[in-house]
Amino acid sequence: MTAVYAAIFAWMAYSYLRRRDPLMRDVMWMFSSVAMLFVLGVIRVFAGMPPRVVMGLFVALLLAKPVFTLRLVGRLRSMPPGWLAFATAAWVLSALPVMVSSTAPLPRAVVWAAVAVFFGAEMVAAWLLASQARRRGGAARTRLWCAAVATGLFGIALLVSAGGHSVAVHSRILALISGLLYVLAFVPPLGLRRAWASGAAYAMARRLLTVPTDAPAAQTWRQYCAGARQVLGSDSVAVLLPNPNGRLRVLGQDEAPLIGDVSDRDVDELLAPPFTMDALAGWTRPPAVAVALATASGTRFVTATPVATPEGRGALVMLNRFRTLFADDDVSLFTELGTQAAMLAQRATVLAERKRLAVIVESSHDAIIGKSTDGVITSWNAGAERLYGYHATETVGRHAAMLFPPGQEETEAHLMHRIAAGERIDLDHVPRRRKGGEIITVALTLSPITDPDGHITGVASISRDVSERQRAESMFQGLLEAAPDAMLGVLADGTITLTNAQTERLFGYARDELLGRNVDLLVPERMRAQHPAQRAHYFADPRPRPLRGGDALTARRKDGSEFPVEISLSSLESDQGIIVSAAIRDVTERLIAQAERERLIAQAERDAAERRAQHTRRLESLGQLAGGVAHDFNNILAVIGNYTEMLIDALGDTDPDLDAARNDLRQVARAAERATQLTKQLLAFGRRDVTKAQTLSLNHVIGDVEQMLRRTLGEHIHLIVQLDPGLWTIHADAGQLEQILVNLAVNARDAMPSGGTLSIDTGNAELDGEDDGHLRPGRYVRLRISDTGTGMPPEVIERAFEPFYTTKPRGSGTGLGLATVYGIATATGGDVQLYSEADIGTTVTILLPANDRAGAPPADDTTGPGTAPVRATAHQTILMVEDEDALRQIAGRILTRAGYQVLSADGGEQAIHLAQTHPGPIDLLLTDVIMPKMMGHEVAARVTAIRPGTPVLYMSGYAEPVLTDNGTLPDGVVMIEKPFTRRDLLHRVGEIVHQHAVR
Repeated sequence: MTAVYAAIFAWMAYSYLRRRDPLMRDVMWMFSSVAMLFVLGVIRVFAGMPPRVVMGLFVALLLAKPVFTLRLVGRLRSMPPGWLAFATAAWVLSALPVMVSSTAPLPRAVVWAAVAVFFGAEMVAAWLLASQARRRGGAARTRLWCAAVATGLFGIALLVSAGGHSVAVHSRILALISGLLYVLAFVPPLGLRRAWASGAAYAMARRLLTVPTDAPAAQTWRQYCAGARQVLGSDSVAVLLPNPNGRLRVLGQDEAPLIGDVSDRDVDELLAPPFTMDALAGWTRPPAVAVALATASGTRFVTATPVATPEGRGALVMLNRFRTLFADDDVSLFTELGTQAAMLAQRATVLAERKRLAVIVESSHDAIIGKSTDGVITSWNAGAERLYGYHATETVGRHAAMLFPPGQEETEAHLMHRIAAGERIDLDHVPRRRKGGEIITVALTLSPITDPDGHITGVASISRDVSERQRAESMFQGLLEAAPDAMLGVLADGTITLTNAQTERLFGYARDELLGRNVDLLVPERMRAQHPAQRAHYFADPRPRPLRGGDALTARRKDGSEFPVEISLSSLESDQGIIVSAAIRDVTERLIAQAERERLIAQAERDAAERRAQHTRRLESLGQLAGGVAHDFNNILAVIGNYTEMLIDALGDTDPDLDAARNDLRQVARAAERATQLTKQLLAFGRRDVTKAQTLSLNHVIGDVEQMLRRTLGEHIHLIVQLDPGLWTIHADAGQLEQILVNLAVNARDAMPSGGTLSIDTGNAELDGEDDGHLRPGRYVRLRISDTGTGMPPEVIERAFEPFYTTKPRGSGTGLGLATVYGIATATGGDVQLYSEADIGTTVTILLPANDRAGAPPADDTTGPGTAPVRATAHQTILMVEDEDALRQIAGRILTRAGYQVLSADGGEQAIHLAQTHPGPIDLLLTDVIMPKMMGHEVAARVTAIRPGTPVLYMSGYAEPVLTDNGTLPDGVVMIEKPFTRRDLLHRVGEIVHQHAVR
């Protein structure tokens, strides 16, 4: 009896050593506990009765069998939590007394308690195995039932053995029966296993045969997967089937596929392991497709076997949440059954293909007739009915001679003889007779019909009325003759096979003169040597080449004249081989028109460039005029302003009778201030103004004046400011930038009397030389100001930057707003672009050169109106040079009254003479910049050469001779701008004299 269990244990151990399957290990442990009794029997035979300690150990191992059985069952199905732990605890409690009592027999109560625990656990395991058997089919069901009954009998056998020696024989008989059932479950004969499995496979085959023959292949495979799932007890079953695109589709028992298509490589990886894979055990590195299938189906264990299909190798995949036992035989038979399922699935495809072919034959407009080898008609389609006028019932079963005209019998017999020899026959024009006796001409194709063995069993005849073809040929010829281009058909050797009337008109050759001649006849002589090679290159790869406006080719007429052409090429297959169709178009007139168009475009571009140049020169001339006027005007304003100030000081504030005079003088002073602002705008337009440039961010300037702009615009205008946080810095005068913003904002406000939106935004721009013809390539900062006002017509845009040009009502504007903006922008090396449309709005875009230098804080302006003048010390001498008499006199009076000794000169020569002859020191040279004969900077150079270290203060409202290229003063040059006030003059003079005295 124990030898049976030992044999099963040995076989399971051998199986485990071969496959290292954890499931086999649990089976091996289950039988190892009973096999210990066989080992004990061997010891008793050869070594006598072992010690009671050894006996107790072997009995304790025997009592562990239910625990190992429950552990095995736990791998096959879900088990309530705690059952295995409870069984283990019960085994420990029952086996512990057996192992401890090594010197005396166990009390009967302890024996019965241990046997009762063993019996209960075995019954639970048997019940769980039986429930698993009910879920399975085929050999697995029988083997699981054997295992369940064997487990229950073994528990009963041990329970009976507790009754003593009187029932020992019964106990051993039950244990022996249990062992034999275990043999049938775990080590059954191969033939028996196949017999058990074949029953389920046979039932599955009958089930597949119930699928309708016209059902889709997918329905057959779903039926197959559902049956496999039922017999194999899998949670899900899928098949991987080859697709025509080279990949494999995944089908299961449900209509929706578990995953998308997979590759052959995925299937190779899936079939590589010879055992069940744990797809969720990452350390085992399962194939990616196995992980995808398990994840999609909510399972864990994947078993795959190859399935042969007519399209190629596929795979049967079983997906389970738990391990399966005894499934090998059923899986093997179902794999073989998969091939049969593939053939059944293909049956529907074949039937559908035949049905589709029948529909094609029946829908064909050609007459398709089937005949036997002796000429009897066997099939007749709708096309034959239309062509010959007979219905199928009138022709099937009759001889085909009914379709032959009189006298054609021998010819038809000869054709049948050729068909019987296996020949295929194509005839273009064959006479046939319709039902009414009308003779028609058809194109006829005769082909032999063969059976699977290759024997000719009939003739397939296809007839087509060639009248349609003749009409098509006539239509083609008509289109060919009506084509506006010359058309030529050319063979590979250059022979012309096709031509049209336009070819005759274009080249001057008659049609008979071209057909059969070589196409080189139409190629200029200087190019004929290269033409055959070019033709052969095209025939090697005859792709369509459409007409396109590239470099024109040259063709030759009959009279030898040459003309430019464009050629379109295409190819077609014919019985003569490949024919290339060439469409040739004369492009002489188009090239002439194109040349004229290019000439006009070039002329228009030159005219536009000339207009831009004239506009620039006009603005430059106006700038020079404005600068000159501003210089003289500044001198006059300086005289008016300073004399007015002196008169106001002379009148004082004590006499009330002079209030009217004082008010009049203040009006004169305010007028002079307004005139001063106008001259500054003129100087800014003419780029003659002195700027205090520094490295700064345009965003900061906009932020400083934003609130002032909102107040200026009013509540009826919505101001939107969008500033680029990564804006580059520029080198400019912040005051001038503020003037630009104010001027443009005021213009926008005046253009939107009923309200609107003003947008100010900044950004970076890189010009590459093609973006703007006025600016050099490089980095620029863009300031864009847009409004939704009335806009400007083109004639206003043309003159918008001219000074004193305005469209506002008289007294509402000076016409210097945009002119000042233009002057400031161009003075910094930038440009102004104006875009406007009437009733839509205006956009002014200003580009200023970007500067990478770090910004320096602006110098303190100490010439403000609140700064007190520095008082002169005794005997400080000033050499003043001014060619304007009135200004020289008033400036001299101001300085003299302030305590300075003034040496006045009306020009450079007199100033140099005074510098040479004056006996005392000269503490300051105060000179005008623009003077006749000698400029101020030359006077300064000559005087400082005579008296080194003499400080120089320039005074001018037109300082171009001493300015740098960007409108700033050179280092060390100090200037006071005209017109100046008494306070400004005294402060600047006192500051310089004082600084010189400190040094």
